[in-house]
Amino acid sequence: MDKNSNFGPPNLDELLAKFIKKLTGKAKFSTPNNGSVPADNPDAAIAGLLLLAVVFLWAVSGIFIVSPAERAVVLRFGQYNSVLGSGLHWIPPLIDTQSIVNVQRIGTLSYKSEMLTKDENIVYVSLSVQYRVDDPNAFLFNVVNPVASLQQATASALRQVIGRTVLDDILTTGREQVRQEVAEQLNVILAPYHTGLTIMDVTLQPAQPPEQVTAAFDDAINAREDEQRYINQAQTYAEKVIPIAQGQAARIYQAALADKEQMILQARGAVQGYLALLPEYVKAPQVTRKRLYMDTMELILNKTNKVIVDTKGNNNIFYLPLDKLVSPSPSSTAVNVENEAPSPTQKEEDTKKERFVGRKSYSDEPIEPTAKRGATS
Repeated sequence: MDKNSNFGPPNLDELLAKFIKKLTGKAKFSTPNNGSVPADNPDAAIAGLLLLAVVFLWAVSGIFIVSPAERAVVLRFGQYNSVLGSGLHWIPPLIDTQSIVNVQRIGTLSYKSEMLTKDENIVYVSLSVQYRVDDPNAFLFNVVNPVASLQQATASALRQVIGRTVLDDILTTGREQVRQEVAEQLNVILAPYHTGLTIMDVTLQPAQPPEQVTAAFDDAINAREDEQRYINQAQTYAEKVIPIAQGQAARIYQAALADKEQMILQARGAVQGYLALLPEYVKAPQVTRKRLYMDTMELILNKTNKVIVDTKGNNNIFYLPLDKLVSPSPSSTAVNVENEAPSPTQKEEDTKKERFVGRKSYSDEPIEPTAKRGATS
């Protein structure tokens, strides 16, 4: 370095010359600032620079980036070494090599052909297979062409399944079963080869029957659709009617339970009434019988529009309840309007009337009637 430049910036040319001298061990080379620096071998300095550039390029060429969807398979002297994930990596060039494989991309393979079914019919079948790379090492080095191997395996699996299935199932209801069997058979065929591929999905396209029977199969498909439509209509009607019937049944059942409870309570009430009269009857049987008779007659005669007149008396003037004579009785009105049989209560009242009117009392002695029956309208 020049003595006059102690306080200035360093001389880059002089530093570079010193570095090359140390690198070559014997070369010196002059700079523009001090041409007095001797250079023993200028070719050696240039060779050192070239060597440095080569080393730099060699080091830089080993840097590579792997995306999140990819994997890098590293080979060392042509032999498998490792699999690198996503990120920035460096390998020594000419020693290691890398091959990047996308392991998240879904590939699609289509295959279609005419095949023979179990019942010796020809059918045109189309199939699509979705796959992706599962093992990058096996995908690159186990099989020469994994996709071609997958296509051949798909053709073999499809022919095996179609060969043991009848045409009707392939065209109509058995398509899903055929698809599942093809996927299982395809995995079985690919397993020994270790292609590094995994099957994501298998889609079976609608099959086409031979042209000679296309019309007949169209009619069969239409008939199946009509059958399904009728089934859906029947199910809809059943779902509509069944809740209504269940509601009616529940209502009738609840009404029956209510009638049952009512009849039981009425019977218990009647029993309690008779039991309440029993002590009175034991004390005075005749008086009790007479009272029961009078109460029953009052209940019966109060519901009729007939008038009982005492003809033995000398009174020629008597009162006629015209309002009750004109208005019909509730029982007769109900019968005339509704034209139905009398209710059980009316039957019981009629039975009591037949038992008590014009007959003797239950007492041991006859009871003198207070009035004779006479019909007046």
